[in-house]
Amino acid sequence: METHPLDSRTGRFPWQIVLIFVAAAAISRAPAIIVLTFGALMSWVVVAVTGRLALSAVHVRLTLSPDRIVAGEQAIATLEIANRKPIPLPWLEARVFLGEGVEPAAAAPGTPRGWIDCGFPLRGRERVAVRLRVAVPARGAYAIGPVRIRAGDWMGFVQIERTAPARCEVIAYPAPLAVRDRTLASLRPLAETATRRGLVPDPLRFRGVRPHQRGDARKEIHWKASARLRELHTKLYEPATSLDSIFLVNVASYEQYWIQADPEAVELVIRAATELIRHAADAGRQVGLVTNGIDNLTHERPRSALGRGPRPLTRSLEILARLSPYAVGAPEGVFLRERGRLPWGSTLVIVTPRVGHGLAAAAVALRRAHHRVLVVCADEIPGEVGAHLLANGVARDSLAPLEQRAAV
Repeated sequence: METHPLDSRTGRFPWQIVLIFVAAAAISRAPAIIVLTFGALMSWVVVAVTGRLALSAVHVRLTLSPDRIVAGEQAIATLEIANRKPIPLPWLEARVFLGEGVEPAAAAPGTPRGWIDCGFPLRGRERVAVRLRVAVPARGAYAIGPVRIRAGDWMGFVQIERTAPARCEVIAYPAPLAVRDRTLASLRPLAETATRRGLVPDPLRFRGVRPHQRGDARKEIHWKASARLRELHTKLYEPATSLDSIFLVNVASYEQYWIQADPEAVELVIRAATELIRHAADAGRQVGLVTNGIDNLTHERPRSALGRGPRPLTRSLEILARLSPYAVGAPEGVFLRERGRLPWGSTLVIVTPRVGHGLAAAAVALRRAHHRVLVVCADEIPGEVGAHLLANGVARDSLAPLEQRAAV
């Protein structure tokens, strides 16, 4: 009967006493001592067998519901422990380790916040599920697990401990802000939304006819109406434009991106970008995301391609939720390297804590690359930089104090 390679064993049976009883029974041959010896031998066997089999065929599973929450909400971690052997366990203790940023819900003062303990007996072939409520106070991606379980023999001499690699992950989205939507039409020729003054006419949105004018294209003549009215008439269409938004999120608090980050400014930018993306998706626009930040768990720079529907929205929101407050490069360098991957004429929304000369130059370069560019700054934009952006056709705006408050 081999133990699991990850098991650690503490305690032992006092076998020396058994040997003393055996020697005394052999010498004295007294019935009482023989009975005691037999009992000691049976206890030794019970301790050896049940101790070695204590955590054998014990399986641990950890799940979380929901695994996508808003910062400040609570989730329920379900710990399932199954004893798949016919031998019962008189006691079993489990400790669920919580990653940094996750804590037990409603923990009393003095209670450890790095783990949650529970304990119960297990009958043979029994499964027990324990629901543990956890709280996630701040935005981010956090791991829950592993699980350490401990059991012992029937007589309490030996304890066996094992760490089960049961893990789950929870993503906490930023708490919403009262950020208003900032709509900016793109330059792409694909017509998606009717507007009063569109960039191109949409041939699928027929509105009527008007008298033919010099310079009208021959293919736009409405021949049936012209024959009926005995005068050339030209087709009229609803003007339309394409509304898509690729969000460029800068987490560098200063122009020198390697300087220590300003966590409050970065959190404000991430929360504002989250609300802007939600507004864009709710309006039926395509959304995408590029950032110079890194994932808090994988330490890679993520991105989300332009798309419409719940999947691109969820991908963008998860990227923002998992971002760390540290940048991997200057925003102007990262955003300009993305030019070749951005759809022609798309709208670029730069969300940043501050606007320096380097980022302003990058915004102007993106505007000259046939993109509509909007800079949304969490702080006031310096007058000289704002004038430079405006002179080069870059829209700019700052978050008002009311927009920096939590949404109600």
